Amino acid sequence: GFYPVEIEVRWLKNGRPEEEGVAFGEELQNGDWTYQLQVMLETQPQRGDIYTCQVGHASLEAPITVQWEPRSSNSARSKLWTGIVAAMIGVIFFAMGLFLY
Repeated sequence: GFYPVEIEVRWLKNGRPEEEGVAFGEELQNGDWTYQLQVMLETQPQRGDIYTCQVGHASLEAPITVQWEPRSSNSARSKLWTGIVAAMIGVIFFAMGLFLY
């Protein structure tokens, strides 16, 4: 929801401007004289990298800066182990059922 339409959005990787993988959408009117814009960064995040989205606009006193750091996915790792344990328990119960049958 910004007005006027002129806006600057840029991605930084470790403090340096990121040019590759940046996809700008079109400025879309919201119907109330404001606009919206989507700017995406497609990248392969590495541990230790810090990504920053920086937005500059005439309505802001200073650019808005949002930082993101990729983390190793502990939830994905725990889901993998949960699946392995569940599969092993299933095989054990299947084997016991066959044995008792």
